[in-house]
Amino acid sequence: MAGLYTWAGQPFHDVAPWLVVLIAAIYLFAFFARGVLGFGAVAPIVIITSLLIDPHHAVLLALVAGTIPQLHMLPQGLQDGDWSIARPVLGAMMLGIPGGVWVFANMGTDWFTLVLGCVIFVIILADIGRLLDRALANVNIRALPTALSLSLVAGFVNGLAGAGGVVSISVYLRHACTNHVSLRATLVLVGTLLLCWRLVVTGIAGLYSVKLMAEALILLPIVYLGVWLGTRVFKTVTPERYHRLMQLLILVSALGLIVKGVSRLT
Repeated sequence: MAGLYTWAGQPFHDVAPWLVVLIAAIYLFAFFARGVLGFGAVAPIVIITSLLIDPHHAVLLALVAGTIPQLHMLPQGLQDGDWSIARPVLGAMMLGIPGGVWVFANMGTDWFTLVLGCVIFVIILADIGRLLDRALANVNIRALPTALSLSLVAGFVNGLAGAGGVVSISVYLRHACTNHVSLRATLVLVGTLLLCWRLVVTGIAGLYSVKLMAEALILLPIVYLGVWLGTRVFKTVTPERYHRLMQLLILVSALGLIVKGVSRLT
């Protein structure tokens, strides 16, 4: 066993056992939320675990551990997702992700994290207050230029921060999709394919290690359990409650980003 542990890069050897348990609990609750909402696990994981371990390592661990179980949800996205909305969103976000990954690999993201959290927080508050409904009253939300411009920015955000891209575009998708089933499925579809693309781009950038992969494998049972539980809860959620849960998750994620940015800058 000792030889296997060494061969695997000594996963979590630099993290206290109680912190490993705490990280596992964070992954369980975050992927439970993903099972319910179809998105949102990576953002809270990155926000919280980056306060416990190296921030760059936290981003990469969330990416690798979150991709495999997300593939399990993909059939739901393929069946009920709105492809007319998903195609331009995916195309533009995939173009933006490599630029964000390059910046992530070469510079710190403290200021960006703070600004991102503030922007998302304001957007969701405006959404709760129905300000976005009024602002978008005369805008064709399903128009190609609208989808492309918003998604390109969201893709860059996703590549750079390792979180926030799908959270940001979810506000647009909430207005573009016709019902909560279509919304969740489209979020699953977009989130899964983007995770896979970011996994490839990050691998090309040479940011993976054997230790990282071993840690992700250790967390996989917890991740699967969270998704399994959340998927079953979704079937009992009304559209109104679904939207409120989504708004709450985004607000908590945004506040976490703000706290993280301020704490690291000070």
